[in-house]
Amino acid sequence: MVNSAALPPRSPMRPTGGLPKQKGKMSAFRKVAGKARSASPFKKKFLSAENKAEFPHVTAEDDARVEISQDGERDEFEEGRDMYDPDAGESRTLNTLTRSLSLESGTETEDDGSLLSGYRTIEDSVRDEESLASFDAPKETVPPPEGKVFTKSVVLSSLNDGGNGGDSLVLRAQHRRIMPEKENHAFINVRASSVSPFDVVKCRGVGVTKDMLPYTPGQVVVGTIEALGSEVKLPFQIGDRVVGFVGHGGNARFVSAEAGNLIKASPNIKNSQAACLVEDWMSAYRALRIAKNAFKGAALFGMNVFITDGFSAIGQAAIHLADLEGANIYCCARRSNHTYIQSLSSRMHVYEPRIEAWMPDIMEKMDIVIDNTCVDGYASSWQALNDNGILVCLATVNMGYSARGCGVLDIDDMLRKFSQMKAKYTMSQTVFLDIRQDLKQNRTEFTRDLMYLMFLVEQGKIHPKVGEKVALDDVGDAQKLLANGKNNGTIVCLPWKKS
Repeated sequence: MVNSAALPPRSPMRPTGGLPKQKGKMSAFRKVAGKARSASPFKKKFLSAENKAEFPHVTAEDDARVEISQDGERDEFEEGRDMYDPDAGESRTLNTLTRSLSLESGTETEDDGSLLSGYRTIEDSVRDEESLASFDAPKETVPPPEGKVFTKSVVLSSLNDGGNGGDSLVLRAQHRRIMPEKENHAFINVRASSVSPFDVVKCRGVGVTKDMLPYTPGQVVVGTIEALGSEVKLPFQIGDRVVGFVGHGGNARFVSAEAGNLIKASPNIKNSQAACLVEDWMSAYRALRIAKNAFKGAALFGMNVFITDGFSAIGQAAIHLADLEGANIYCCARRSNHTYIQSLSSRMHVYEPRIEAWMPDIMEKMDIVIDNTCVDGYASSWQALNDNGILVCLATVNMGYSARGCGVLDIDDMLRKFSQMKAKYTMSQTVFLDIRQDLKQNRTEFTRDLMYLMFLVEQGKIHPKVGEKVALDDVGDAQKLLANGKNNGTIVCLPWKKS
């Protein structure tokens, strides 16, 4: 448990309850992925609270890794590594691990919004990129050599997929030494990692060059330290549970990460919940903290808060946190999501994403604006502020939100647009927040706030929304779900989850 007495004195956001959950609906990912696997020899079954009666088929070995929690969710357990599968009916090589997820009909994905394009085989990838030489993948049924572990990772093998993120992702199997890549790194056994819009952008080739291949996505990891570099100092020790940013490489069973980007995690929250907190919830919380500091720490009660994308994972976190303090919340979302967003707060006002739909109602009336879309270079968001308002621009990627949006950008592009916008309007009440840089520049404060959120999770005061929990071979489909803007919550990859 996080020691609440050790938390710094401040005006905490008073929790009053959790986010309402949608019931009786199957997610878009499970609908699509389920249809594909019903026609595939590699059929997968999703376990949920509604079919717990089917859990008896889980073996004793599985039971050492899988926990059915009180709320019926299936979550990875902390014990065991399952480095090889003695129950496998055949020796699974790299070719079988990179099996296709597309329908057996052989038809290509049409432009009808379908999320299925599937993984390509390693042979296809090798033909496209010489950087991935063909080799005999290690067999998962054979114990690894001494000092090594058997690992799997999702890798981007080609930049020739025409910009369709996920099409060139393959699953790679190999033996890896249990040692950090650098002396200031920690070698982590990954229990959960993120699948984020930034991963989608990178897998479309933005910021990734051929000499970086094979490239593994995944920016946020939750796991345990297995080895430490000689330059890593306290407070880290082998066996510690940590969370943090790794830049890339998180969608794997093991990763080497800079220790300075890691924070010790509470042992009393789930891996999937911790993965939600690091990027999405901390972005929302830190944005609201910055805004509150501009008002000298005043509570948000009665203030008008505008969030440009309320349905995104960050948007929902911001809605929940603002609602805890009694703010009046205004946000944008697609019409199909209005009913759900409206249910998140009794003080909610929802608009369509078009600027002309919301600007007449809120122009010059907002105390706080959180822009997590960059629809028009932040200009319209600034126009929504009142005389004393503050605009917090988040370093996020606009996915499937608006045809007029900033599009696929890297952080430098977003900073340039932000600077241009500030120069145009000579604004002083604006802040650009990149949560990754925030950890590096304000580590003490960032750690304190993350611990506070973990404490609220432990107490059941906040409930990070996990949109999907996917295995490694589902990361490509998960990225397509993100690209279409259909994810309701954070998508979490569980590297040890069986396909």
